[in-house]
Amino acid sequence: MHKRTLALVLILSCLAAAALNACGTQQASTTEAETTVATTTAETTTITMTTETSAKTTTETTTTEATTTTAVPTTTRNPTTSMLATATELAAASETDMIAPRTFPPDYTGYTSYTDEDGYGYLVTTTRKPAIYLYPRRPTCVTVTLTLRSSSFTETIPAYGTGWHVLARPNGKLTNLADGKTYPYLFWEAMERDPWPEPTEGFIVAREDLEDFLREKLAYMGLIPAEYEEFIDYWLPILEQNGYTLIYFAGEEYTDRYPLEISPAPDSMLRVFMVAKPAAGNENIPQQNLKPFERKGFTVIEWGGTML
Repeated sequence: MHKRTLALVLILSCLAAAALNACGTQQASTTEAETTVATTTAETTTITMTTETSAKTTTETTTTEATTTTAVPTTTRNPTTSMLATATELAAASETDMIAPRTFPPDYTGYTSYTDEDGYGYLVTTTRKPAIYLYPRRPTCVTVTLTLRSSSFTETIPAYGTGWHVLARPNGKLTNLADGKTYPYLFWEAMERDPWPEPTEGFIVAREDLEDFLREKLAYMGLIPAEYEEFIDYWLPILEQNGYTLIYFAGEEYTDRYPLEISPAPDSMLRVFMVAKPAAGNENIPQQNLKPFERKGFTVIEWGGTML
């Protein structure tokens, strides 16, 4: 029996090593192709929003003539409240390309002002700690691409670059091909220039009930203990600052906002995103109807949230 076990371990190790080598070859080919594409885009005008390091830069490219100029707006509107912030207020909030927190009137709760390098002012929220777990049936080279339509990365682990390229194993461990390091999941955060609308359904949860509520709902939706305990460890201290919290789990509003492409395609994917807001406790709001999730084959799980 001992010899059979040892033989099985050796076989699995060889399979993982072979998959890693194959991923490395695939990554080299992808990088060469991306370099070729990059040399053909010299005629485009690029708007870049820079975060803390060059590795954390998201670039939005629009094909326009180099002589095109756009007037800087004098006001910006928060779609949730329809209130206006003047260009002077926004400029005072940040003179760099980074988020600069400041205090707004009560209706701006949860929002932050931001001015990009071209002088545009925005009211932004932070998409906090989405974590992406990959569970293939066998060691597999996986490419993960995330599209940010109205936001930009503030942090990614490992570094995102043009996408994540990893060797994923059935136990969830990920080897990043760029640095050879192992990670439990793919991590990202972003600042969102298109604030979330007020939830029209959800749950009003008292501070003392938060931990049990989150554990029950996350498990029902399909997260396993290792995943929902990570969620609770991160979010519970934040939510407990409120006496009551309105919690809504976004569906297509989130997946449409942040399209996620994975190759090879998974057999099942669950993306849990919590939208939370301080509440008075006496709100009359319809309770959200949640649906359970069944894991099948190559499974992808993501969780994250934002605080309004």
